[in-house]
Amino acid sequence: MAENDKSALKEYGNRVRTFRKEANISQEALATFAQLYQSYIASIEKGDVNIGILAQQTLSNTVGVKHYQLADPDFPIPPENVLRENIRRYITARNIDPAYLKDKFPNYVKYMDELLQSGFLNEPKTTKEIAEKYKSEYELEITPSRIADILSRGTRKDKIDIIRSACGQRNRYKLMNQKNNS
Repeated sequence: MAENDKSALKEYGNRVRTFRKEANISQEALATFAQLYQSYIASIEKGDVNIGILAQQTLSNTVGVKHYQLADPDFPIPPENVLRENIRRYITARNIDPAYLKDKFPNYVKYMDELLQSGFLNEPKTTKEIAEKYKSEYELEITPSRIADILSRGTRKDKIDIIRSACGQRNRYKLMNQKNNS
């Protein structure tokens, strides 16, 4: 990739970060609203990934601007109150939990660690089953893709066996035996 291409990625990433920070939301909140992975948002902001036009459109729709305005360094970034209202309208229309806009961020990772310690994953579970446990145990909505993301990062990735299904759908996750963790 040419150096000027990398520069464009970094400029775009900086623009996304500036919009996000002006809206006073976390990467995790933006990822939730745009229904993307938090790690993907981080990669975009660092300029490490070349995203497609549909992802650009999703991000711009989330903050209430056109995709070309999000990328345009001469387009003025709306103030926080305007961005947050745009985001509120966007997430309301998509039935996404507005708690992220109220600065009440559910700590999904903390709850995952609690589930791991509880023995819930001593038997293989699908991400759908884990999402149902989040809802019943913690009264939190979480997407199966977010669960897969949490289980594949940090110290959890070394503690979880992924039992792959034949069709690539419905993988199951199981806590490794303690003797395998040493």
